[in-house]
Amino acid sequence: MRNSKIPRAFTLIELLVVIAILAILMAILTPALQRVREQAKEMACRSNLHQFALAQMMYVDDSDGKFVWAPTCLIGVKTSDDYCRWHNPDDPARGPFWPYLPAEKVRLCPSFQVLAKQVGELHPAHNPKIPVIPYFSYSMNGMLGRDRVDSDRGALKLTDVTRHHAEVFLFSEENMWGRAGDDSVLNDNALIPNGRDWLGTFHGTNAGNRNGGTVNAVFVDGHVQEVKSALGEDITDTSNMEYGRFEKYGRPRREPPTTP
Repeated sequence: MRNSKIPRAFTLIELLVVIAILAILMAILTPALQRVREQAKEMACRSNLHQFALAQMMYVDDSDGKFVWAPTCLIGVKTSDDYCRWHNPDDPARGPFWPYLPAEKVRLCPSFQVLAKQVGELHPAHNPKIPVIPYFSYSMNGMLGRDRVDSDRGALKLTDVTRHHAEVFLFSEENMWGRAGDDSVLNDNALIPNGRDWLGTFHGTNAGNRNGGTVNAVFVDGHVQEVKSALGEDITDTSNMEYGRFEKYGRPRREPPTTP
């Protein structure tokens, strides 16, 4: 008599069906999991920028209402290769704003950190002797911390920002790679949006088009939002630039610029 308690083995066809079903489920779930991971990185990045806004206001309160000097606010005086400064572990930051951001994770966007491992060595003027170990990825609005357009008098005061504070970015992100014939990339802490530096593009992008994405920015009023660079693939197209030559949300003054 056949023992009905002995389990019947799977046939080859049944095993193949199970494997096929698992493969289909993985194909469906993997993109969703990737989106969830990317969303988590975005949330961490935005939280970082909130901390930058709080720290800047603390600095302003301690400095007679004046913003920190942008080019060296985090890194301090440059002592190494300019373009490698953001990833050189032998040249630590010593800028006046650095102590206001004591948590190391706050200084670095998780998405940027992943990209640095993949394409960090491709940035302009890379020194192959310097390992790519990023320790910051955010830059200050250079027109707040270095008023290069209207004068050369240094960092502005908060009261000098006559444009609505929700329309002027405080800190944002730059690319580590050049774009559209422009090699103005992350090499210090000043994102000078007067046709010299540009907002980054590495969130929500891919290897086929790294300049098609967005980045996050925190504004003077403290809110954080996603921003898209005004610099397109065609560098002659100025239609999305403010006053035909400024990056979006860069100019701190309500009045049109008077200098060429």
